[in-house]
Amino acid sequence: MSVIENIRGTMDDLGQVELSGVKLESCDGNLLDVGEYDLDRHVAVQPAAIAYFGSLKKEASRRLGAIKRAYDRWQKRKYAEAKAAALSGTQTKPTVADIEARYIVDNEKEIEKWEDQVEKAQMEYDTLDSWYEAWRQKSFSIREYVEVDEDERFNTSSSIKAGEKKVEKSASGSARIDRVRDIMKKNREKNK
Repeated sequence: MSVIENIRGTMDDLGQVELSGVKLESCDGNLLDVGEYDLDRHVAVQPAAIAYFGSLKKEASRRLGAIKRAYDRWQKRKYAEAKAAALSGTQTKPTVADIEARYIVDNEKEIEKWEDQVEKAQMEYDTLDSWYEAWRQKSFSIREYVEVDEDERFNTSSSIKAGEKKVEKSASGSARIDRVRDIMKKNREKNK
């Protein structure tokens, strides 16, 4: 087996493997909330989730692209057939509208099936894209959470001391820190 095949196999298996008591394929929405569970679980699951859901998103993108290309080839073939049929049945040259009408009338059910396939593949891609982006955003939330947690542990005042220099936190930074502290407090109360 090549390295690429090994990686693909591992990525496929990530959804079924239990990481810190979590199976990624369960798609538990609470895993996106840094205030739920403990931070260690979030940190342990995060890289695997990014890899797993990122690979699913890319697979859905490839599938969507393949369906669109196949539909496009099918349309061109059927349009050519409709054009040939329109040319053979009349003395005058058919218009583009005549050919398109013939194409639709001759292939209406198949067109609907193709459009349903494209729509389903697009929905799958959009869903995975949104889920993957939520996990990416969670990375930022974890970073903020850890930053505030470290600040809580190592600093007793609302300012950071760097040698002799004192750097005050901005008002917007304080509001952000207060929000994260509220989440942390909620998490601590749940874990008691």
